[in-house]
Amino acid sequence: MSKRQRRLAAIMFTDIVGYSAMMQKDEAITSRLRNRHREVFTRLTEQYDGEILQYYGDGTLSIFYSTAAAVECAVDIQRELKQDPKVPLRIGIHTGDITFSDEDVFGDGVNIASRVESLCVPGGIFVTGKVYDDIKNHQTIQAKSVGEYGLKNIKETTTIYAISNPGITVPKQRLAPLNKPRTNQLGNQSKIDNIKGKLNKNKAHLPTVKKSKATATKLAFPFGLFGVHRFYLGQKFWGVLYPLIFVLGIIDGNALFICGPPILSFLDMFLFKSMSEEEFDAKYNKNVVTSNPTQSMGVIDKDQGQDDQLSSQKSFLKAQFVRHKRAGENHLNEYDYEGAVEELAKANELKYDDAPVHFYMARCYSMLEDTKNALIHLDAAIAFGIPPRQIDTVDDLAFLRMQPEFKEFAASNYRFQEDAPKIKTRTTPKKIAKSTPPKQEKVSPKEVDLDAPPPDFLEKLQKLSELRAKGYLTEEEFVKQKEKLRLK
Repeated sequence: MSKRQRRLAAIMFTDIVGYSAMMQKDEAITSRLRNRHREVFTRLTEQYDGEILQYYGDGTLSIFYSTAAAVECAVDIQRELKQDPKVPLRIGIHTGDITFSDEDVFGDGVNIASRVESLCVPGGIFVTGKVYDDIKNHQTIQAKSVGEYGLKNIKETTTIYAISNPGITVPKQRLAPLNKPRTNQLGNQSKIDNIKGKLNKNKAHLPTVKKSKATATKLAFPFGLFGVHRFYLGQKFWGVLYPLIFVLGIIDGNALFICGPPILSFLDMFLFKSMSEEEFDAKYNKNVVTSNPTQSMGVIDKDQGQDDQLSSQKSFLKAQFVRHKRAGENHLNEYDYEGAVEELAKANELKYDDAPVHFYMARCYSMLEDTKNALIHLDAAIAFGIPPRQIDTVDDLAFLRMQPEFKEFAASNYRFQEDAPKIKTRTTPKKIAKSTPPKQEKVSPKEVDLDAPPPDFLEKLQKLSELRAKGYLTEEEFVKQKEKLRLK
């Protein structure tokens, strides 16, 4: 057994966003992104005197003796990977203890850095309060708080900061705040029990059912004539008024009263359809009690709180993606190709495997006569689902179709053949001599209990890496198993 080393260091995790989904859609383009990520990461980590401890699939783990050097390295990595061909990356950094040897890497510092990275937005760099304390007076590094977060298996909440240097993506929404308990630690559980008892006793008086936008839309037409959708939304006055006006119209023979409710319900249907989920919830679900009502009363349920925060952030990022994609389409339809590229690039960073976004960008770059970037995005569009036959039917791609590079592209079954530089990867810590491992009996992957609770996240991940290196797991199987680990 090799000697373990313990250090206080700045710990950096990186991870390609959406890697598993992309690998299932197209292994070639996903491998190319991973190779580019590793080439840039390796070169810049060495430049900033960092130490690479592990590569695992689409991610990396490294340490730095200087916190400022770790953050500056992360900034340079993101800036370079935002250039085409882009690699959507998340980076998390924490300062803490780390223990490692030839065989394993572990420690609370490692787990915290991993959790912070998984929380980060695509194209961004998230750091903990400890890192911020070390860099807040640094002249070339900027950061802003994005909220307080409860990390899984970590007792205390952690304040998260986003690096806000030019070129680095900063979330446009702060994390939903965690409610702090108002009583001391010993009194919290009894207070939670008392509140839960009262809530159960008065459950009938609490609006606990969340209204669905889809249901309201379906009820609005044709049943809106009878005010059904308004009753569903809890608007009893309007629910009564709609059929009352209709009946009075029939009695008096008033065409305006007869046609009014059907027209209004038809307009309601379009109103609901045009609303985003966030807008609908803000208007019709603002009084709905959450699944964890104790949290809204000042008592923290930490596991539920962190899940709610992560779910809220994912929903917000999805809405951001849709907004940027639609804005890009509008610019494209108005022949503003540079404006379209700017908006579509933001959408592309949030969801790299969206085929239409890549196709729109290929069209824009073709009109801007940028052959290389047009081919890069056209290759991705086809890899993620756009049929090659569409290439010949779009006028925006006329310039690209006349280029010699496109002829090679078409001859290669419409796939881009340029590969990122190949690099040698390591699975053992850098700068540590690796002894010859003892001969081991072959173990079937089915015999490895991947669901057994490990000492920490990385120990189980190392098992998967070893199985893949021995050929017991394919790349796709490795990715699926790794995703299961991250969800635990």
